Order: sequence, then C-alpha cells, then structure tokens
Amino acid sequence: MTPQRLIALRYLRAKHSYGFISFIGYLGMIGLAIGVAALILTLSVMRGFEDEVEDKVASMDGHLRLSSALGNEVPLPDSLIERIQAYSEVERVIPFTARHALVRRGSRSDGVFLMGADLEQLREVVNIHEFITAGTYPSPDDSAAIILGEKLAKQLQVGPGEEVILFDVAYLLEEQGIRGREFTVAATYRSGMVEYDQLLAFTTLGSAHALFGLSRSPSRAIINLSDRDRADGLSAALEDDLGFPYYLLSWRQRHANLFQWLKGQQTPILIVFGFIAAVALVNILSTLSLIVVEKQRDIGILRSLGFGRRRIQKIFLYQGSIIGSVGSGAGIGLALLLGFLQRRFQILALDSDIYFMDALPVQWSWQSLILIPFIALVLSLLAAVWPAKRAAAIHPAEALRYE
Repeated sequence: MTPQRLIALRYLRAKHSYGFISFIGYLGMIGLAIGVAALILTLSVMRGFEDEVEDKVASMDGHLRLSSALGNEVPLPDSLIERIQAYSEVERVIPFTARHALVRRGSRSDGVFLMGADLEQLREVVNIHEFITAGTYPSPDDSAAIILGEKLAKQLQVGPGEEVILFDVAYLLEEQGIRGREFTVAATYRSGMVEYDQLLAFTTLGSAHALFGLSRSPSRAIINLSDRDRADGLSAALEDDLGFPYYLLSWRQRHANLFQWLKGQQTPILIVFGFIAAVALVNILSTLSLIVVEKQRDIGILRSLGFGRRRIQKIFLYQGSIIGSVGSGAGIGLALLLGFLQRRFQILALDSDIYFMDALPVQWSWQSLILIPFIALVLSLLAAVWPAKRAAAIHPAEALRYE
C-alpha cells in the first residue's frame, strides 16, 4: 500500500480536533448509501411495474390484433390467414368475433364486450386461464359457457354454475326487437386490470355468432409472435402486405397512453431521488474541505519532507474514493436487502383496481446495480477534486509559520 493510501485511511479513521468533522464524514457515507439504494430501488420498482403491466396487457390482448377498416363487414378468408402464418415471426393466428352485449342477472345488468373464439386455441395466445379465480376453464364444445371478469361477476352477484342472459346491444339500438341468449358462468378471472375484469367476457365462437346473428367468418384475429417486442415492426409490414381494408394494432399501440404515462413518470422520480445522493456528495465535499483546514500543519510537514503536489492531491482523492466505495457498496447491500424483503413478504401492498397488481413489484436491473454505484463513485472522486487542489496549493512555509 502506498504512503498516500495509508495517510488517507488514517485521516478518515483518526479522531479529529473537531468531532463535527467525523460526524459529517459518517453522514456523507450514510447519505451516499441511502441515495444509491433509493436510486437502485426506484429503477427496479419502475422496471418491475412496467414489466408487470406489459405482461398483463400482452397476455390479455395478444401481440397483434387484425381488424377491418369496414368493421364487421369483411370476413377473413383462409388464404389471408395462411399468408400471415407464412411469416417466420408468427406463431399463432386465432380468428375471433367481438361485440358489445348487455349481460343480465335477475334485476342487475351491465355492459360487456363479448369475445367469441375457439377456446382451446384462445388459451394459447390469451392467458385467461392463468387468471381464473373461481370455476374451471370451459371445454371448446361447451356452447353455453361464458367466462366473466371477477369484478363484473361481483356486481351481478353471480358465480360459476349460475345462469346469465346476454342481449345483442346493436340489435336493441336498431329497434329490431330483442335478441338474447342464456349462458352458464363457467369461471371468473382477475387480471388486475379493471378495463378487462369489468368489461371483457369470453365464450365459444359458435355461441357468439348465435347471439349476434352472424353466419359469416370472423373479421378479426389475434396474432401471437415469437418475440412480442417485434410487434410494432411486423404490424407495419403486415399492413403493407395485406392492404386495404385490413389494419393491425400491436399491444403497445392499443395502450399507447398507458405506456407513455409510465415513461413520463421515470424522469421526475429519478430527479427527486437523485437529490438524496446530491446532498451526500455535498457532505463529502464539506468533510474533505474541513480535513484540509484541520490538517494544514500535517500537509506542510509532508510538503517539507518532499511530497509533491500530485502526491498530496492523491491523499484526498483516495479519501473520496474510499468514502464513495463504502457508501456505494452499502447502498447496493441496502437495496438488495429491502428488495428481497419486498419480493418475499410483499410488505408494501397496492390496490389492484388502481395499480394493476397487488404489491409493489421489484425487478432487478443489473445495469442499475452496476451503473448507479459507478456514477456515485465517480461523483465522490469529483467532490474530492477541489479539496485535493486546495491541499496541494498549501506552501510549507505558510503552514508551519506559526508552529
């Protein structure tokens, strides 16, 4: 170990003439540790929240939705589905029908968006079966079965095995009379997203066609890809290939406002928590500056013994690196501990109706675990530059004049 490092360690560990200097030094390390931990946890929570929302949206929507600009007037021919399946990125194409309906149970009623599809194929692209909270996922040949969101089921006060009646809303609005069909609730689900749990219901394709009076093929399809992150790029390519009147929307495009809001929250949150680390860096600067003042006589002696300006500067730069290393390391440990406790015991709970999940999510990012402590260490060194230059500028004669 070089003399500069030995002296730096001695200055940090030694009792100072003014106890306040030691207090500020410890405060700087503690503040830096809290700042690093806060930034790591903030990024981890934001990433966990975004991943959780993305997983739920993609698992409920599918990766791409194919529709017709002419509404339900243009059915999807088998040749068009085969063209889509010819793309190497495409894994599954599931035609479906979806329309608004009125669901009623006794004196209670509510609106619902009914999706009809082959239920066996649907579970391969929409993970509704993973969110089942009561009942069982129906078989494809159960033409009277329907799956309701848990929130909607509670409003209707209905459970698995009980009957509900659905009416075609468009038929009612056109004043053509009443067209309805009786369904049996096979299961209820909870995705954690209100817009699904309260509005979206699933049944077989034949049952949906019977309710809505349809005889032609579906005009919509769910497309799942091998990599959901390529959905936006493939959407544009497929639109050019299929031409009018078909258009596609990716899972991100369908919820663009939500994801834009998530992105917009990151910058102000990081700035706020970054001020914690900034306060710690000011404490480091103050500590090293006071040490320079207190150790002026020692620095003068070192200069008279042959220590050059660069060697004096290194003493205080080493002090800054030591404080930065200890503070950053403690911050990583604190962040990992708090993150583990949250993931293991879910200490901070959330209202699933608002936040799409039951507990605060933590998703570790190795970039944040490495980048944030590295930046903190660099800033600690920068905070030590001015005290180091000030110490190196001390002249031996001036420092020892009154000794």
